[in-house]
Amino acid sequence: MRTPHTPAHGFTLVELMVGMALALITTVIIAQVVVNAEGQRRTTSSGSDAQVNGSVGLYTVSRDVQGAGYGVISHSAALGCPIKAKYGSAATLALTLAPATITVDANGVPTLRTFSSGRSSFSVPMVVKANHAAVDTSFTVNSSTGVSNGDTMMAIPATWSSTNGCTVFQVAGSGANVLSSTVVPNVPVTAGWNPATTASLMPSGGYPADTSYLVNLGSIVLREYTVSSENLVMRELQANGTWGADQVLASGIVALRVMYGKDTSAPKDGVVDQYDTTTPSTADDWSRVLSVRIAVVARSEVREKDGVTITDPVWDVGTATTVSGTSACSTGSARKCLTLTIPKPNTTDTEWQHYRYKVYDTVVPLRNVVWSAV
Repeated sequence: MRTPHTPAHGFTLVELMVGMALALITTVIIAQVVVNAEGQRRTTSSGSDAQVNGSVGLYTVSRDVQGAGYGVISHSAALGCPIKAKYGSAATLALTLAPATITVDANGVPTLRTFSSGRSSFSVPMVVKANHAAVDTSFTVNSSTGVSNGDTMMAIPATWSSTNGCTVFQVAGSGANVLSSTVVPNVPVTAGWNPATTASLMPSGGYPADTSYLVNLGSIVLREYTVSSENLVMRELQANGTWGADQVLASGIVALRVMYGKDTSAPKDGVVDQYDTTTPSTADDWSRVLSVRIAVVARSEVREKDGVTITDPVWDVGTATTVSGTSACSTGSARKCLTLTIPKPNTTDTEWQHYRYKVYDTVVPLRNVVWSAV
C-alpha cells in the first residue's frame, strides 16, 4: 500500500505530449531526407536511361552511315544520278545514287536514308563495250568477273540528267542469252528486278558503249531512319522490293536532326565548312557532301513531379555555318546553338517539362565519297 509520501512513477501528460512532438518532428525530418534521396536517385537513374538510349541510337545510325555508299560509288561524276528500280509488280522505286540522303516532312521531322551494296566479296565496275538500247536484254562488257546469276546490278551513264539516269536490273538469262565472261544478261523475269517494263525504266537512248558502266550491288541495302512515337526507328528495303516494318532501335528518342556536311570552298579543299539540309542538285554538289552530322534528343523515362525542363534543349553546333535558326550560345558569342523543338500536342501543353532531356551528336565522314573523289 502506497503512503502519501511515496513518489509517483510514469509520464505526465505534458511529458507525453513533448515526447510525441519530438517523435513527429524526427519522423518528418527523416521522411524529408528519404524523399530528397529518392528524388536524387530518380534523377540520376532517369539521366542514365536517357544516356543509354541516346548513345545506343546514335551509335546505330552512325555505324550505318560510315559504310554508306559501299559498292555503289566508283566515280564522283555519278553522284546524284536518279535511279529507277522495280521488282516484279511492286511499285517503282525512285532512288538517288548517293550514300546518304535527307528529307524533311511538313512537320519538320527528318528521314535519313542510306544506300550501299550488300555484296560481301569484291566488285569492280564493268565498262559497257557495246551500245545497249533500252529494249536490249543483255549488256556486253569488258569483263564480268565477280558477277553471278541473280546478282542485282546497276547501269550508270557517263553523264546523268533527269532523263538520262541509272537503272537497277538483275542478272538473268534465257536460252542462248546467258552469263558469260563478256555478257551480262538482263532478261525480264516475273519475280526479280527485271520486270516486263524494264525498257521503260531505262533511258530512251540506252547506255552507250565505252562511256557507260555497270556496278555489281549483289543486293540493295537501303535503310531509312526517323523518329516515330518517341522511338528511333529504322525500316529496310526487302528482297522483294517492298519496305519492311519499322524496327525500334532506341526508345525515348523524341527528336532527330540530320544535316549534310559540305565543302563549299572554290576550289574544293576537302574541309567541311557548312552544314545544312539542302539537297544537292548536281554531281559536283553531291561530291561536296563529305559528312553527315546527326543529333538525337533522348528523354528520361521517369516523369518527375515538378517541372524540370523549362525550355527546349539546344544543340551547340560550333562555329560552322548551319541551317537558319541558330543563335549565339550562352557559352560564347563565336559559337552557335540550334534549338531542338520537343514535339508537343498543342501550344499550352506543359507535360513535356516534367522530363529531362539530353542531346547527343556526332559527325560521320562519308568515307566512300572521300575515297572515290576522282
